[in-house]
Amino acid sequence: MIALALLTASAGCHAAWNLLVKRGGLGGPRFIWLCGLLTLPVSLVLLLRASPATAWWAGVVSMALHTTYAVTLQKAYAFGDFSTVYAVSRGTAPALVAVAGGSGPRVFAGAALVLIGVLLMDRPQSRTPARAVLLGLGVAACTAAYTLWDAFAVGSLHVDLLTYLAVANVAQVVALSAVVRDHRGATRDWRRAAPVAVLVPASFGLVLLALSVASVATVAIGRSMNVVLGTLLGAVVLRERPRVTGLVVVVAGVLLVSL
Repeated sequence: MIALALLTASAGCHAAWNLLVKRGGLGGPRFIWLCGLLTLPVSLVLLLRASPATAWWAGVVSMALHTTYAVTLQKAYAFGDFSTVYAVSRGTAPALVAVAGGSGPRVFAGAALVLIGVLLMDRPQSRTPARAVLLGLGVAACTAAYTLWDAFAVGSLHVDLLTYLAVANVAQVVALSAVVRDHRGATRDWRRAAPVAVLVPASFGLVLLALSVASVATVAIGRSMNVVLGTLLGAVVLRERPRVTGLVVVVAGVLLVSL
């Protein structure tokens, strides 16, 4: 129940920042760099209190996986509806983690329910092109990869969570600084980037806490609550029309594994 509460709070943060990115037409390495830059002072303060440990190199690996995820996600949003891309990317990832982790029957059943629910939510008459769906599947693969890595870092390497977050953020800013050319121009969007810069690490941190009290498969499937909240936000804010049946099946899959 503790993990489910943490993942529900994380889902709220995650769905909110995804909606802000989609609605505001924000994206690209420049925007990712700006979000990291805004929280850089906090990350540097956290690093000052940290001692050299495995969190340093583990955080760099996490940064590479999360940055690939963010860039792929924004490309998917450029081609498809928020509800479809979000559902495909977040709903498919748990099935990939369950298969990779060799989980038990209940986890496989929960992952199957989530995947079925996602398929039910995707409207046949949707105008979302196949490219957006394929990119959504690419996002799911990135999500599965960083979920498995973060679980390994927390469970096997026993990284300090705050140091891990800080290292990943600093490494991301440094790496993208070489890619982003117009740094001054990028900072003009700081007002739109500020809420995303807060919501992203908040969502990530809550997931890391959940990984410290539950298995990676349970957390991966529990994160499918993102699909429910994201789809509801898409319906309310963007006037998209999801299928309620799919939402119910996704929630059933999450509860089967989490309770």
